[in-house]
Amino acid sequence: MTHFRDAPAGERLLEPRDVLGGGPLPGVDERVAGLMGALASPTRLRALFALLERGELSAGELAKAVGMRPSATSHQLRVLRDLGLVRCRREGRRRFYSLADDHLGVLLREALYHVDHARLGAASRREEEGWSS
Repeated sequence: MTHFRDAPAGERLLEPRDVLGGGPLPGVDERVAGLMGALASPTRLRALFALLERGELSAGELAKAVGMRPSATSHQLRVLRDLGLVRCRREGRRRFYSLADDHLGVLLREALYHVDHARLGAASRREEEGWSS
């Protein structure tokens, strides 16, 4: 895949202009919104970060890691699997889950960096303005 602006849509990485519409790839905005919607749930985020941190986990192990009931964990995993964010591997009757790809791990880490940047920036601004924590 190339990242050249003049390459045909099927032969290049997506660009912001593809989200703005009118391009040859309809529905990109809905796909990005679906991803962001999935990430907007604290429960699903905890599950994704547990998989990022610990790698492949069974549904039961994941439930324990995030402090959820197994049934609630299974529901969230089904949503994440349907969105293509997690992979499922069967071993006998057990299912093991992992992040679907490395891009998702990068996105999750970037979200943490953004939160940290905003947090540290806010603390710095309070200090500069003479506020105490």
